[in-house]
Amino acid sequence: MTTSEFSLLPQHVRPLKYRLTLTPDLERFTFRGEETVDIELTRSTRELVLNAIEIKVRAASIVHGNGTKTAAERISYDESAETVTFTFGSPIPVGTAQLALRFTGELNDRLHGFYRSSYKTPKGETRTLAVTQFEATDARRAFPCWDEPGLKATFELAMVIPSHLTAVSNTPVAKETSRRNGTKRVLFRETPRMSTYLLAFVVGELESIEGKSSDGTLVRVWTTPGRTELGRFALDVATRLLPYYNNYFGIPYPLEKLDHLAIPDFAAGAMENWGAITYRETALLFDPKNSAPGTRQRIAEVVAHEMAHMWFGDLVTMAWWNDLWLNESFASWMATKAMDHLFPEWEMWTQFIMDDVNAGLSLDGLENSHPIEADVRNPAEVSQLFDAISYSKGASILRMLEQFVGEEQFRQGLHRYLSAHMFENARTQDLWGAMEKVSGQPVTAIMDSWVSQTGYPVIHADIRRRAGRVEAHLSQQRFLYSGASQYTTLWRVPIRVSAKEASGTDSTVMEGRETILHLEQALPKGDTNPWVKINPGHTGFYRVQYADKEWDGFIPAIEAFELPPADRLGLQSDAYALARAGLIPAMQFLRLAQAYKNEYNYGVWADLSINLRQLDFLISQEPYYHQFQVFGRELLRPIARKVGWDAAPGEGHLDALLRSTVLGQLGAFGDTETLAEAQDRFQRFLDRPSSLIPDLRGVVYALTAQAGDPSIHHTLRRLAREATLQEEKSRLHGAMTRFTQRSLLEQTLEMSLSPEVRPQDTVALVGAVASNPHGGTGLAWEYVKANWTEFNRRYGAGGFAMMRLVGITGGFITLAARRDVQEFFESHPTPAATRTIQQSLERIGLNVRWLERNRADLARWLAG
Repeated sequence: MTTSEFSLLPQHVRPLKYRLTLTPDLERFTFRGEETVDIELTRSTRELVLNAIEIKVRAASIVHGNGTKTAAERISYDESAETVTFTFGSPIPVGTAQLALRFTGELNDRLHGFYRSSYKTPKGETRTLAVTQFEATDARRAFPCWDEPGLKATFELAMVIPSHLTAVSNTPVAKETSRRNGTKRVLFRETPRMSTYLLAFVVGELESIEGKSSDGTLVRVWTTPGRTELGRFALDVATRLLPYYNNYFGIPYPLEKLDHLAIPDFAAGAMENWGAITYRETALLFDPKNSAPGTRQRIAEVVAHEMAHMWFGDLVTMAWWNDLWLNESFASWMATKAMDHLFPEWEMWTQFIMDDVNAGLSLDGLENSHPIEADVRNPAEVSQLFDAISYSKGASILRMLEQFVGEEQFRQGLHRYLSAHMFENARTQDLWGAMEKVSGQPVTAIMDSWVSQTGYPVIHADIRRRAGRVEAHLSQQRFLYSGASQYTTLWRVPIRVSAKEASGTDSTVMEGRETILHLEQALPKGDTNPWVKINPGHTGFYRVQYADKEWDGFIPAIEAFELPPADRLGLQSDAYALARAGLIPAMQFLRLAQAYKNEYNYGVWADLSINLRQLDFLISQEPYYHQFQVFGRELLRPIARKVGWDAAPGEGHLDALLRSTVLGQLGAFGDTETLAEAQDRFQRFLDRPSSLIPDLRGVVYALTAQAGDPSIHHTLRRLAREATLQEEKSRLHGAMTRFTQRSLLEQTLEMSLSPEVRPQDTVALVGAVASNPHGGTGLAWEYVKANWTEFNRRYGAGGFAMMRLVGITGGFITLAARRDVQEFFESHPTPAATRTIQQSLERIGLNVRWLERNRADLARWLAG
């Protein structure tokens, strides 16, 4: 299938080169533009159709070879299609021509297209940046263009800006010319062939620090004035990553420089503009005196993710958005691989199971999920692809494939794929074909079942032991939280088995509904039920269901740490999902969870805490809720005593993350000693801020709020107003969502749309209130409905924010709430979140049925 089969614009005209001059006005929040595009026509036409929205084209003409111009007779707009059409009096002949345009637009405040971002200087003065965010379909808000990924061209950009400001774009500055009116013209070098969504330009008062990678590439970190030193850690990571990626891909980074820019207002975490990556500040800036270890890790991960895009997405770009996963999944997988290389002590592949594998499994267990390759035809549909399927499921199946074909074969396949499509577009089948040629394995046949079908299997394992020999009789069916069984989908599953005292592992590709794996196992004396584990290392993208006796057999193995962390994490994750789907009793998960009392691994505890927290929220209105919190406290106290509140000499990164995780969760379960200690440390912090290390600030703030009163709310709000580090503001705002009093949560919600909270953070704040078990979901939903006009104005065009905002409703646990949500969105259509709405309605129904099914048994078990 060719690129043209995906395109929504007429295909007989293609752009070759854009010459673009933009003049932003940072006082009136507008911009002017002049544009000349070299185009190629394969048939004559009187009409040229480009993408444009929220732009007024003042003049359009065709420039002929002799320099004469023919003006367009008519300029017409189609807002629903987001296009502008230029109609000329006579046909433009086949061949090349130039289209010349003059236009104006608005520097909007909605974090997409060409927008404005404000910040305060150290002296308290307000300043404004002009920033771009074009992915997926918002370059058309900055200049008329062929805004589709398959229509690549080169760009020669010039910015006319006040003389005291700085402009940064994808390529280095070629020439800077002073003008008489206090402005200057900054001309950038021509870019390679690239898609419109990867173009970027930032204008404002900017400062930078720089370094060079070992292979000589200039790397810079740009910030607003006075903050450059906070970019040191990111700069170090970036300069170390470049040679690693150059070597891994076998293709040198193709641009002359690589800039990383911290933007005060930014919708996503970061954006992979080629050579000019933009970030929200919390994803790039690290303050050694005030930033937590989790921030350090997140910065490294985000930088690694975006830099992987420089090859996978920028150098080679998907032909159409249905293959978005080729960009995002690969970057997520590659970032983990790079982090494991730079920071092996962080155990990133164990964390990958929590962050990516389980995120993908969770969303893809809904009937309202979608295939990795999803048919999309308009911007609203495209924006909904930016979810855990495109990022996390895709990354997980890439890891599964790498294990299947082998690391070196996988790397060679990537090199073959990238080399064949440099500066061009490609499709999923191109990647599989390259892998297949290098490995000799039936990669296409196997992977098609994972990218073209919705969902994944649960593997039912019937373990049979006979005289030192183990047979694992396996069968597959689609896993669904609803328990629906009418689906006959099959996957080609690369599957492995390991066992206690076994001589190696056995593996196969499960082609049909059933298969058998074999192992030789030396049975220890007295051990009649030694563990047998399907999916060792938890590298396969599927769940595994065992018989009750097999689950019981894992308990001593977990307690004795016979299984590696990835398997300990994976077992409780599978058990929780199976319990939510009604495939095993909820008590089976709780019995298994008790085996983790002496667990010490951060990744295992982080994932188990997520599952316990979800269960806590689900039963928060039940009469046995208190007994569940007692269960949680008893489970967490041993590890909390072990890690304590203060770091021991020689502790590492994961020790700090473990401490904040277990203390935070123990406090959330209402442990009075933990809450009292948090309050005491908060009071000491107020007297002497240096007494509270950054590692513990988030926990101390949150637990103090949980047991706090209006005076604590006032204090947290004051501290947030005074904070200059965005990370600190976010910690304090997050704590303000933890109060138990309705009136204080309402104050936090009212704050979310005020100037105190950046628009990039509003939805996260509302979502955190919604996750408060003390009626937070209802309060947040009523606030969203009451302020829907503003939420829709800010975020209605699509993207992460609207999907996350709509997604808060998935926490409801009554059919009455489900009806209310459904009726609201029937009368308030939200095209950019239609699938998320259906997912939320499905989740509410699942919550209701799960409580009905487990209510009585849980009450009895917890009472015992």
